[in-house]
Amino acid sequence: MSNMYTPDKWVIMRITSKEHPQIDKILGSWYGGFAGSDEWRFSSGITKIEEEEKYYIIHNHSGSQYFCRKGCEGMSAYTEIVANNMATQLEESGLGMMRVINIQDVNV
Repeated sequence: MSNMYTPDKWVIMRITSKEHPQIDKILGSWYGGFAGSDEWRFSSGITKIEEEEKYYIIHNHSGSQYFCRKGCEGMSAYTEIVANNMATQLEESGLGMMRVINIQDVNV
């Protein structure tokens, strides 16, 4: 059985590098609440998107599915810091680039 995730917030990140000309991934985040800490997860790479009335079902290379609610696009403050740090490191290393794209721009 594949893993299923329903992030509190989500964005699509397009990563381009010398190894992978282009791969689109979900960066999902979950709020930790009063006693917990925020969490984030990158998907393995988008293979298919199904649009429903209130959410997208986004399939990935690993077989996992992300149930991404419409209107919940975006990042928590914590996840934005993580994403900015990863993008900066990737670009400064000369290995590639990473940026947020709209779900309509995903090529599957």
